[in-house]
Amino acid sequence: MHLRTADDVEHDITRWPTQRRRERGIAFVPEDRHRQALLLTAPLWENRVLGEQWSRDFFRFGWLRRRHARTDTARIMREYDVRAPGPDTLASALSGGNQQKAIIGRELESGPGVLVAAHPTRGVDVGAQSAIWDRIRQARRDGLATMLVSADLDELIGLSDTLYVILRGRLVARLDPAHVTPEVLGAYMTGADTQAAQGGAA
Repeated sequence: MHLRTADDVEHDITRWPTQRRRERGIAFVPEDRHRQALLLTAPLWENRVLGEQWSRDFFRFGWLRRRHARTDTARIMREYDVRAPGPDTLASALSGGNQQKAIIGRELESGPGVLVAAHPTRGVDVGAQSAIWDRIRQARRDGLATMLVSADLDELIGLSDTLYVILRGRLVARLDPAHVTPEVLGAYMTGADTQAAQGGAA
């Protein structure tokens, strides 16, 4: 994976450690929120600081600023409609949709330049899905470079500026979401006859 920084230099970040990626402004919403994005047995305010263990906003002289972390978590809960009693609520007590909104809030509020979101609405209800889609659309309108990975055809077409289909490690299509149907996109994704898919797109 390559990243072009503000000084217009392209970097291969494949082997960069997590801290360096975060410091360069890369936010990440993983596909498995329980295993890769949350500490389920920890309160929401502790989950808020994940990925920002090096930030002076939350740590000073090696000490965690707990009051600030709780206050900021409460703010994110309000702004992203994370429904829970408060910042001290365990992450495991939240519904899947509220867990995902908390993750989206944490990543977008880290001030990223790039967002990589993998299946951001998998396993959430319709209300949470709509709220997350709105947040991603707004972030994109605000200039945030967004890479969306998803198997949800409506999500891909509705949120993307450009669609790239990779099949068996090879780029097989570059499509305009304004002029593609779910059937054509699905044909490319499953390896169906590409000529038939192109004919359907026409």
